[in-house]
Amino acid sequence: MRAIRLVHPRFDTPAPDTLDRASTDRLPRTLVSEHVERLAVCAAVGAGLWTYGLVMDTIVRPATVGAAIPTVTVVVASAAIAVSLIMFVYVRFAPHAAERKADAGLVYVVLNAAAVALINAATGFAAQSGGRGLSWNTVVILVGAMVLPATPRKMMAAALVSACMDPIAAWIAHLRGAPIASLGNTLVLYMPNVACAVVAMLPSHVLHRIAHRLRQAQEMGSYQLVERLGRGGMGEVWRARHRFLARDAAIKLIRPELLGAGSRRETDDMLRRFETEAQATSGLSSPHTIQVFDFGVTADRTFYYVMELLEGRDLQSLVS
Repeated sequence: MRAIRLVHPRFDTPAPDTLDRASTDRLPRTLVSEHVERLAVCAAVGAGLWTYGLVMDTIVRPATVGAAIPTVTVVVASAAIAVSLIMFVYVRFAPHAAERKADAGLVYVVLNAAAVALINAATGFAAQSGGRGLSWNTVVILVGAMVLPATPRKMMAAALVSACMDPIAAWIAHLRGAPIASLGNTLVLYMPNVACAVVAMLPSHVLHRIAHRLRQAQEMGSYQLVERLGRGGMGEVWRARHRFLARDAAIKLIRPELLGAGSRRETDDMLRRFETEAQATSGLSSPHTIQVFDFGVTADRTFYYVMELLEGRDLQSLVS
């Protein structure tokens, strides 16, 4: 039997109530796991970059330029290295779900942005640049957007918080007496942070669009729901169209709980009975029986038949 799929209708018809709509908002676990593996690599790279910056600021620059490095820079860089290493170990070895690790990755991005902002404020980045140049937080935001498998809302929230870290740190430094650039130059300087926060939503939108199609492809193959033909105690019947063969079919969706299945064992027994029935029905060849093209079970354990579509009056209208 071929694997088929159902997608939500393109027309103004209600989506099938039997499908688990909440599950479509989540990314497939395999896709999240792949991105979480990249998060571990990014955490390791982040630890390396922070170490490189710390060595340059504490050893190379004093020996060559002779400039004194603020103590806060050393403390913040050391803390960032520790956080990056902890993040790497957590992502690689913690027994938590990939979705939880992805959420931790958003916190990691915000913490990196805070560290960059504190160093910018301590070194007088805003005053020295005079409204020119880019904060490293633009890189932090964009890399986080490309790596983390977060929803657009979560990504937008994390990106905006990260973008605000620079002006907040600059304002705190100003309250403590540090010289800063004018308000106009400061706004111009950190405007790219906000722009990157807005752009950060695009990879998330694209990822979820691809994930939605991937989930559909993994679930039920190449049939598209067009309109609901009927609904009863056992489930629903939909008119569907094959995406490649341009052939209409009738698809019946059956949820085990609608038939009284309570436990997982009862559900499995019921699905096996339906499978046996579908196999027997598909072997029939008679003008008085319905042809069964395919059958299977979706990810949310909805059993489905794909049958020939018969045009004509339904039994209720005939009886009436």
